[in-house]
Amino acid sequence: MSPYLSESVLGTEEILAIVESAIIHDINDALVVVYERRVEGDMARAELRGEAYVPLEYEEVPPNHVYVGNFPSLALEEVGPDAYPYIAITVEDYTPEAEDIRQDHTSVYRSGFTVHCLAKSAPQGDLNSVGIDAASDYVFRRAVRMGEAVFLVLHEDPAASRLISGTSNPTRGQQSLPWTYQHNGIGPNFWFQAVGTTYVIKSYTNPY
Repeated sequence: MSPYLSESVLGTEEILAIVESAIIHDINDALVVVYERRVEGDMARAELRGEAYVPLEYEEVPPNHVYVGNFPSLALEEVGPDAYPYIAITVEDYTPEAEDIRQDHTSVYRSGFTVHCLAKSAPQGDLNSVGIDAASDYVFRRAVRMGEAVFLVLHEDPAASRLISGTSNPTRGQQSLPWTYQHNGIGPNFWFQAVGTTYVIKSYTNPY
């Protein structure tokens, strides 16, 4: 139970439920928007690099690929490519916030949560004939664009946007290094990468 749970303050599960619902409903529509917005830039980048333009396609996130609280088996044993892409919503922290002198009768709590976007790419072949698989570029861009799509979802969904409106959000973004997976050394060597974006909400409660 959250240490500040009361009738006037949302508990951890209520916060996560609002975020989960918004993402499940709107993440794939938001991905369409993000990818369409990047087409012109992708074409210009390909021309600048002297490469043939190949549209980068997104993978839809199924409703049952959104997880709350932790990652599916990530801490114990890596899951296979069929589990990707997926989104994991985890609690960052919940701490007392310094009170505003103008509201000294109010207790303020800061609740943080991180939305982790995990993308994958099948092998794409050598990039520029230097022995680097183009999948390393694809998976980075897919993960970043998933994070941007989450940003759109949380700011457009009425319930979620009310939660995060009290702070400049997101407050932090981070990404993993890419990693590869080949089940028992057999089959395609898939690439994976994660982008995590932290959001903060403030809860106000009157103890009197």
